[in-house]
Amino acid sequence: MKFALLGRLATIAAVAVAILVPIHMIEGKIAERQATAEGVVQGFASETSGPQVVAGPFLALSCEETVMVERQVMHEGKAQTISEPRTNTCPTAFFTPRTFGAAANAPVESLHRGLYAIRLYRAELTLDGAFEWPEPPPTEGAIRREWMQAWLVTYVKDPRGIKALASATAPAKGAPPTVRAIERFAIREPLGSWSGRKPGTPVEFSYRLTLAGTSSFGIAPVGGANDIRITSTWPHPSFGTSWSPDERSINAAGFDARWRMTAEATGGEARWRQRLAKEPLEIPDAGVTLYDPVNVYLLAYRATEYAFLFVLFTFAALALAELLAGIRLHAMQYALVGSAIAIFFLLLIALSEHYPFRESYAGSAAACVGLLTWYLRHPLGTWLRAALFFALFVSLYGSLYVLLQSEDNALLLGSLMTFAVLAFAMIATRKLDWGAVSRGFLSPSRKAPA
Repeated sequence: MKFALLGRLATIAAVAVAILVPIHMIEGKIAERQATAEGVVQGFASETSGPQVVAGPFLALSCEETVMVERQVMHEGKAQTISEPRTNTCPTAFFTPRTFGAAANAPVESLHRGLYAIRLYRAELTLDGAFEWPEPPPTEGAIRREWMQAWLVTYVKDPRGIKALASATAPAKGAPPTVRAIERFAIREPLGSWSGRKPGTPVEFSYRLTLAGTSSFGIAPVGGANDIRITSTWPHPSFGTSWSPDERSINAAGFDARWRMTAEATGGEARWRQRLAKEPLEIPDAGVTLYDPVNVYLLAYRATEYAFLFVLFTFAALALAELLAGIRLHAMQYALVGSAIAIFFLLLIALSEHYPFRESYAGSAAACVGLLTWYLRHPLGTWLRAALFFALFVSLYGSLYVLLQSEDNALLLGSLMTFAVLAFAMIATRKLDWGAVSRGFLSPSRKAPA
């Protein structure tokens, strides 16, 4: 007899755990829809152009080395050793600008493919700066090296996004074919032969570039002194790149961000040569990701993480009503109430794919609160008790919305809610005779009110 109450609580707990099964299935559906949305964005990027990173220009110099090679020849029946020069190709060298400035204005356009949104930008980009002609390559013993041909080369992550290009640099006439080392660069401008160039002479460059892309945009700080500025109409930037901006301004009209860096912060020319020698290229950049603060799949998934608290609070309130009001609820009634709670999350993701998240949340919550209140009116016996549960459901759904909008305070608010429910249950049952309550659960006369 003394275990009757514990058995009752175990039954309610078993129903609560069973409700987690459909909630877990809904989580899987949310993940599936999110993967589909990401696939649509990637498919669009594969057809047009994806995230963009611009690095350069770099000054590329091809190199030749002359080596004296000894070989034996026969002359008048005698073997003789002669020395003759042999020319080999040595690795192409890359040099970074002394000064580098970049300015980009990237207005964002929101497109839709079916239900899914795609963020597309068309950046108007300006690159300015100056190089210094380097010293001749070092000589090692009998090996003599010489710079041959010069290019200005610029890396663009997805060259398909280049819509327009203008350069102030006059290309060399009769330019030689491109060497293999610079084939990976989307923009290659020949400067002609290095011969006769005086070391230290400035070489200025200026580009005007229209570049389309999706999701993110970055500019690599390749110079000794860098000044990079990016503006856009997108009001939700995320600057989670290699360097945070030194200045930023964000409002409803968009953002304005600026980076200033020296070679000491970027690793300088030696570090850039190491990066360019790797395959594939790994380019750190100063840039921005077009963050979507109302990612309906992320918000819906986060909502399901609090689903068990919904079930816990509701079932605890119903069990408390059984104890205090002398009513008796069947396990099936608990199961139906839990199912209505679970269906809220499915409604939420289904509606939010078609309508703004706030309206979708309000509609889903209103439908479930109305259904739960109407259903519980009969087993609870009076409209007053139903009204108390209506207030409970409104508080739960309102608190969940606050949690979703304020991720930083989610743990605090969730902890306070749990403590408040526990405190209310302890205060409300502090004078209960639990032995009498347990015996009451065995009494055949204990019935739900008509």
